[in-house]
Amino acid sequence: MSREPSATEPAAQAGERAFRWLLRGSTVALAAVTLVWIAAVVPDVTNPAVPQIAGRVARGERYDVDRLRWIVADNLPSARRLCSAKTLRELLLLQLAIADESARTGNPKQIDVDTDAVASTSRALLACAPTEALGWFGSYWAEIRQVGFGPRTAELLDLSYRFAPHEAWLQLIRAPLALRVFHAASPALKDYATQDFADIFQARLFPSAATLYQAAGTEARIALLDRTCTAPEADRDLFSHFVAEKGLRIRHRCYPADGDGFRVSR
Repeated sequence: MSREPSATEPAAQAGERAFRWLLRGSTVALAAVTLVWIAAVVPDVTNPAVPQIAGRVARGERYDVDRLRWIVADNLPSARRLCSAKTLRELLLLQLAIADESARTGNPKQIDVDTDAVASTSRALLACAPTEALGWFGSYWAEIRQVGFGPRTAELLDLSYRFAPHEAWLQLIRAPLALRVFHAASPALKDYATQDFADIFQARLFPSAATLYQAAGTEARIALLDRTCTAPEADRDLFSHFVAEKGLRIRHRCYPADGDGFRVSR
């Protein structure tokens, strides 16, 4: 005996077809939204100019400040949204270069704006990567300009050293500031700062080592030279040469005196 078709079956089939079309439409809509999001965000985060220029800035190259400002403004919002530690690190390097240039020009209002930007970017980086040494250094850089050297700033500098004691690119920008407060620093911070110099010297980056020596005070200079005593004489001669090019002369037990008691370049 044949069964009569139920009146509810066409309705059920129609409902299933409608659900499938709705699901398919939702998938297409989601894909479209995703593509729009990728087009809006990813180019900013992966902008090849950011890591390239950040790398060059870390090596000491200087760039037009307006261009650096544009790069930071164009990429920072998306880096914050995505909590991209890599991109935030690179943008903080650029922001530090901008702020350092502002400090050279001596415009008080611009210095304040750029110092606040360094502090803000440092906080954003640390929120995404709490062990990021550059974030702690950026916080130190901003705070020492805003309130001067004290227990809080010393703690920020100490954290930067603890999380990255031997990263050469960071040492090159951190050591000058650490050496400027050498007389007021704790024994641990003094040891960190002289180790920065020792690592740079041992890497045979003698022009950079001479620049650090030039920036240091009398007490710090003695401590720096103490770290070179076991270096080959040829390395000490090269270092002396670059120091002499800066108009300085070395007087230290590990640098045999020439004539008037000072070590000069040969």
